[in-house]
Amino acid sequence: MERSGTVDKAVRALEALHSSGGSASLAELAARLRMPKATLHRLLASLAVHALVEQDGEGRYRLGVGLIRLGLGAQALDPVARVARPELEQAARAFGETFFLVAARGGRLVVLDKAEGTGLLRAAPTVGAEVPVDVTASGRLYLAHAPELVGADAGRAAPRAVQQARKRGYDVNEGEWINGLTVIAAPVLARGGLHGCVACAAASPNLRGQRLEAAVRHTRDAAESVARSLQGESKR
Repeated sequence: MERSGTVDKAVRALEALHSSGGSASLAELAARLRMPKATLHRLLASLAVHALVEQDGEGRYRLGVGLIRLGLGAQALDPVARVARPELEQAARAFGETFFLVAARGGRLVVLDKAEGTGLLRAAPTVGAEVPVDVTASGRLYLAHAPELVGADAGRAAPRAVQQARKRGYDVNEGEWINGLTVIAAPVLARGGLHGCVACAAASPNLRGQRLEAAVRHTRDAAESVARSLQGESKR
């Protein structure tokens, strides 16, 4: 597939701004991207015309509101995200912890949506974040049910862990990806395929014993509700 060097540079610039934690100067971005300042300045100027980046009063660059418009538009058009949203919100209200929708898009696992819990703590990751396949509950479920969608990382996960995830119908990741964070994931299986995973995330001390059992139950119930909706079935 033929690629555009300009588009690649633009995406790299946006990703660098995203990882900067807020804003960055032209010099900081040029050094990080190893790109001439003049080239980067022209690129950022084009992105600014479309509100994809903006400058603050000190001339530092940050991500623009146009990205929010595009991101929300893409999310609204995603059929799984549309169906899952009310289920994530209901589960978050009922259980008090954060629930995610994780799905494979373009060969990568990404967080498509997120409903925050009612507690003070807010669980990472953010919407749009890429989720590693080999060390996460959602990743192992994809390897168990649809490895062709995430095949690039299939060889790095323990086969026994993948088999166990498939057998019990959910998986648990305790601090394997993000230290101190426990994640329970359950697959959304509908119409003969895997359409994503519903995941519950919380600080590890909050998910122990009966609390962990309850998290598994809420997560599986939400995933099954999404699957029924995708199949056009009414809720039980």
